[in-house]
Amino acid sequence: MNPSKQPVVGMVEQFSQRLVVGWVSVPKGSPPLRVTLQLDSLEVASSYATPDPSMSGSLSVLRGGEPGGDPERGQRAARAKVPLVHGWQQQNVRGPRDDRRNSGQEIRTFSFRVHSLWPYLKKQTRVTVRANGSPLPIYGHGTFLRPPRKGQHTLADLRAKLEDGYVLSQYGGLQLSKKLDVAWQKQVMDLYQRTRAFLAEELGHEAFFIYGTLLGAIREGGYIGHDIDFDCAYVSRLRTGPEAAHELQQIGLALVREGFKVECMRSCLHIFDPAGSRARIDLFHTYFDSEDRLCFPFGIAGKGTVTSADWKGLREIDFPGGSGLVPVNAEQIVEHLYGADWRQPKPGFNWNLDRRSNAEEGNLSVGQRSTVYWADFYARMQIEHTDGSTFFEFVNSRPEVPQLVLDIGCGDGRDSCAFAAAGRTVVGFDRSEVGVEHARAQSSRTGLHHRVSFEACDVGDTERLSGLITAQLAVADEPAMFYLRFFLHSITEDVQQGLLGVIRDLARPGDVFAAEFRTDKDQKKSKVHGKHYRRFQNGAEFGRRLLHDYGFTVLHEEEGTGLSPYKDEDPVLYRVIARR
Repeated sequence: MNPSKQPVVGMVEQFSQRLVVGWVSVPKGSPPLRVTLQLDSLEVASSYATPDPSMSGSLSVLRGGEPGGDPERGQRAARAKVPLVHGWQQQNVRGPRDDRRNSGQEIRTFSFRVHSLWPYLKKQTRVTVRANGSPLPIYGHGTFLRPPRKGQHTLADLRAKLEDGYVLSQYGGLQLSKKLDVAWQKQVMDLYQRTRAFLAEELGHEAFFIYGTLLGAIREGGYIGHDIDFDCAYVSRLRTGPEAAHELQQIGLALVREGFKVECMRSCLHIFDPAGSRARIDLFHTYFDSEDRLCFPFGIAGKGTVTSADWKGLREIDFPGGSGLVPVNAEQIVEHLYGADWRQPKPGFNWNLDRRSNAEEGNLSVGQRSTVYWADFYARMQIEHTDGSTFFEFVNSRPEVPQLVLDIGCGDGRDSCAFAAAGRTVVGFDRSEVGVEHARAQSSRTGLHHRVSFEACDVGDTERLSGLITAQLAVADEPAMFYLRFFLHSITEDVQQGLLGVIRDLARPGDVFAAEFRTDKDQKKSKVHGKHYRRFQNGAEFGRRLLHDYGFTVLHEEEGTGLSPYKDEDPVLYRVIARR
């Protein structure tokens, strides 16, 4: 028998509606092993099984953990009924801790993303995963799997799509191959060139190809068909992760001011075409640390290190849709990012499973990401309101409300201006400089600037916040109100504790506290603005803490819906008014 056609020992351990994960056992040093995904006789995807990383990576991630983290964490989460991060993180088959799968040979793993296939399948369709042409057993199903329900399309429809150049993307979607999508190529290259020019002229950084875009440029001379985006990076001149993370945040804010649409992630910026096309590029930050190692906060799947001595600078190359920069030592960088087998196409490559390590200290905090988010939000937001919120109307009608209002988390100044229009003196605080600029413009347009002023202040900076509030209270001849609408659910727990500590320390007898926020009962409801950071807490417990921890007596509290409907959303809110 031809050795290349001999049956391969292995198993598909995970087959959910989104993800397929499995392994094969082969003699060490065997040539690359191609694994295919088939629907009846139709091959829809292929990949190469790789020896790195071990299956512990998929164990931790599939069970709700972090790559390279504690494989038992997800098990504990399951026992405690803690929700998993992603819908495809179903329980996997538990294996030996050393990942040998009872084999003395080399274990190689593979994965596919498959969520877009189900609409094309019938209940009688046989779904198989094959190595060397032989089906691998699928846990719980045998040598093939049958779909649980009938799709609205047919395999013939899917076959026609594939023949027209469509492929399964790295995330499991069905898309026109990026090799063929000329319109997309032009859009992303135009966006890359504009971003590159801005970084070079304003910040002195050179944006070069990285990750999948660099891999495609070096391995294939163009785009990878199943890729979904365009990746570029710059090398920071800073030497620590926190410094580099802060710099990326500042770059995000600068791009927003320049007119780009920006979404800030933990280790990159998603930059969108402000004209509204489907183009998006990802900008990653890298830096050389104190030991002269090139660090990647997003992570690497390879081994070894790259030092400044290895770095040879950048060179320009022609690329579909334009031209761009790549490292002079591009092959070394690609191997560092993807591993020694980077020349083998692996459409099933999955960073959640294959990431070996990342420079986590260079990741952006929730606060840093939120700062960019709100800057972008207010830069793009059209002012829709000419009056105050429903919470303003409720609070403003209360007899105990003082003349001085300190609006903390004022955003674009909607309620600040409403209080000023009602004859009160108002000072608004918000960490978003863009939001504060909009608030000042609104107060000027409405002729309220003599009653309301605004300060850009991150409430996480308790020293600065305390100084600003102290200055306002020092000139007040009567009580003040600390007003926090839709704000406490937008900050982390430690920032909230610091903020409430400042209010506790500065509040005087007669001062009023008024807040409205989403509660834990609102967590699972759909949201109009789905990308807002939100932290849900128990309303009644918050009311108890106002008295026992912060010295305020509750005058009114309520929790429920109908308090602040917005478009198709009616959130569960907690309202409280209290007095020192």
